[in-house]
Amino acid sequence: MLPRLSSLVTFPCTISPFAIPYQLTHQFTFQLTIYFTSCLPGGVSTLHFEQFYNIVDGKQRGSDKIHRGVNPATRQELWDVPIASDQDLNDAVVAAKRAFPGWRDTPIEKRKELLGKLVDSFEAHSDDFIELLCRESGKPRKSAAYEVGMIAGLFGHHIGLDMPSDRLEDDDKIVNTEYTPLGICAAICPWNFPISLMVGKVAPALLTGNTIIVKPSPFTPYTSLKFVELAQAIFPPGVIQIVGGNNELGVSMCLHPDIDKISFTGSIATGKKVMETAGRTLKRVTLELGGNDASIILPDVDIKKVASEVVMGAFQNSGQVCVATKRIYIHESIYKEFLAEMVTATKTFKVGSPDDGDNKLGPVQNQMQFERVKGLVSDSKIRGYKFAAGEPDVTASKGFFIQPTIIDNPPNDSRIIQEEPFGPIVPTQPWSDLEEVIARANATNTGLGACVWGKDVEQASKIARRLEAGSVFVNSFEKLTPQVLFGGHKESGIGAEWGKTGLLAFCNPHVIHVYKS
Repeated sequence: MLPRLSSLVTFPCTISPFAIPYQLTHQFTFQLTIYFTSCLPGGVSTLHFEQFYNIVDGKQRGSDKIHRGVNPATRQELWDVPIASDQDLNDAVVAAKRAFPGWRDTPIEKRKELLGKLVDSFEAHSDDFIELLCRESGKPRKSAAYEVGMIAGLFGHHIGLDMPSDRLEDDDKIVNTEYTPLGICAAICPWNFPISLMVGKVAPALLTGNTIIVKPSPFTPYTSLKFVELAQAIFPPGVIQIVGGNNELGVSMCLHPDIDKISFTGSIATGKKVMETAGRTLKRVTLELGGNDASIILPDVDIKKVASEVVMGAFQNSGQVCVATKRIYIHESIYKEFLAEMVTATKTFKVGSPDDGDNKLGPVQNQMQFERVKGLVSDSKIRGYKFAAGEPDVTASKGFFIQPTIIDNPPNDSRIIQEEPFGPIVPTQPWSDLEEVIARANATNTGLGACVWGKDVEQASKIARRLEAGSVFVNSFEKLTPQVLFGGHKESGIGAEWGKTGLLAFCNPHVIHVYKS
């Protein structure tokens, strides 16, 4: 049962890795049962927020095999979702292939118009999606509202873009470089930001004239299924579809000869399997994978102010962010004081269920990840590392809750330094030699994000340019924006999306050479 809550809430949203300026005003109204109905544009159908289907060729499709997500705040099972079969996937590919020529040839301004209509329809259901996101992810209500609010910004950025082109002319010829859609794209999506990271793939794919089939994470399928269902009233059948399932379905997508592109966000281990499997048909692949982001704190910082920001970078979304701060290197002259301020800031973070009130952090999203983070806590305790903040004994509760934890100066070869936790636990280490700490920060197989903090912006920027990561932030924790490319170095990924040139990830170059004589 849900509590009844009706209040007008206005707040600035800062607890997110996405730097989209946004001020939200939402009327939150939650009924006693999780059942919402709203008429889709044109009265086509009714959207029920307790009934979930795969969407194939514009139609709802069930299955004789079902799966249930788990509310991580309560460990209670949620609603039934159908598990797609290979036949469901094949039917979706056939529909996408049939829809592709018409969608490709639809003028880009018309495609933008339909994307805008989808935003309008989605915003009319924003409260429903916020509630649904709270249930499947455990996010605090403000964080869920912020993620839902990001959707308009993600679409808005892409709607403002045009197809890239280039022209070369000399005495002999004119060469026009144009870009054409790849065809059928598949989006394999993660569970930490289930709806925003899905839209980050859907928006550029549709804008550039591709059709797309979405596979949501089985941990968080609900908002994605409803979003794609909502889109059916706006787009022709087969343009955007969704099939939910397990790892085997993802393998089938990567192997399917008629899928032209895989856009995957997830772990390094799974990303390698995606690339290996997709390579059998030479699919285009974009991989956004894990990171182990370093933050270097210079000795001239405002300790109190910067410490609280660094803590936010480490623990936002309970540390379940690919570009969260995961290793913190503090100059030895300020190490003790800076760490003390971090601990003070960490103690202000209220952890709890979305229904408990104004929390800053929620639970770890699923039991698999919960056990992994518990393992890192246990390993640190067994090896005698010092806990500056957090409770060393992670006890069972009604949800997958872990208090934000800081490990004080573990050794370089420790698991907490070497591995990506993807949870609310972070190590700190002192440093004295700049060359040495840059080398330490770069001593990893990952390279997704990094931060440098210092009053001397020029010096901090010089250090930033030496860090081997796709996105480096000076005097800020990691905040992504769709206006610029996002991708990783090393094993943190291949390719990039977002920004103006991110559209190229969904296109083939088409170069036309015209000779004058």
